[in-house]
Amino acid sequence: MNLISTLLFTISSNLDNIPIGIFFALNNKKIKIKDLFEISFFTSIFTLFIMIIGKIICKFITLEHANKIGAYIIIFIGIHGILKELINLFKNKTNIVKNKNITYLSKSKIIIFLSINNLALGINASITGLNYISCSIFTFIFGSIFLYIGSFIGKNINYNLISNILQYSSYIIILLLGIIELI
Repeated sequence: MNLISTLLFTISSNLDNIPIGIFFALNNKKIKIKDLFEISFFTSIFTLFIMIIGKIICKFITLEHANKIGAYIIIFIGIHGILKELINLFKNKTNIVKNKNITYLSKSKIIIFLSINNLALGINASITGLNYISCSIFTFIFGSIFLYIGSFIGKNINYNLISNILQYSSYIIILLLGIIELI
């Protein structure tokens, strides 16, 4: 496979970073550049690792199953968030926090989620013979860029359209992403 195939694989697998960036920005959580690079670094390391062992995994799990597992996790996160917001609404609580940085736990969850999401990339890339190092480097680059773009979009939406609907819309984006992954 050539460089164009590697680029297409890594771009498609990292597009999910945009709604994640939007999700955190809509919830008024700031992703610092340092956090963004940490998330992308560990996700790319996992992608490298999974590509190395991808041939073995292919004997036990299909690409379709890997995509479905990732999609179900995304759907769960979306439903959980919507239910949490509805509970807060009935308790008359607001969940808006101004300019709060993401926590270590949130960063860890993002890394785990994106790594699981890249499981399919790793398996597929191993099967097709893509270069492990190139895929990991491009995962880092595109992961960082797309998280930043998502965060930027989310901040601008939040700035211009402040309302309670934004609390729900971030979870709806995540839920729709999971549904789209299943289709």
